[in-house]
Amino acid sequence: MTQEKPGVVQCKKGPDDESIDKDLRRKVDGVLTDVVKAIRMLDHFLDDLPPLAEKAEKIAELHKNIRPYVPDEFQANSIYAAPSKEQGEDAKAAQQARREHRAAMAVAAKANQVRRGRHGEDEGHPVPKKSRK
Repeated sequence: MTQEKPGVVQCKKGPDDESIDKDLRRKVDGVLTDVVKAIRMLDHFLDDLPPLAEKAEKIAELHKNIRPYVPDEFQANSIYAAPSKEQGEDAKAAQQARREHRAAMAVAAKANQVRRGRHGEDEGHPVPKKSRK
């Protein structure tokens, strides 16, 4: 959106496609909202969103997995910054706790199968499927 055309955005389907102007101003009885009113609304009623409180795991994941694919001019953005030592340790601890929890759940599920008389892999279906012809 530009200052010359408030309420009008340019849309592209792809990076190499031609842009299409889309008017987002509200239409009332076929009349577009006045440019001055649109500017006033954008200035007075539009608030900046506060930055999100990032989880340590998300910060580490963005830096490790996403940052290598970000163009060079955006790599200095704080979103892709390396996690602090404390955040890195928190992320590792959370991942380790999740692994331990999943392992405990797998053991409990296996114990349930044994208790119910099921032995896992050898019983695919209680009734064999009929082949389709």
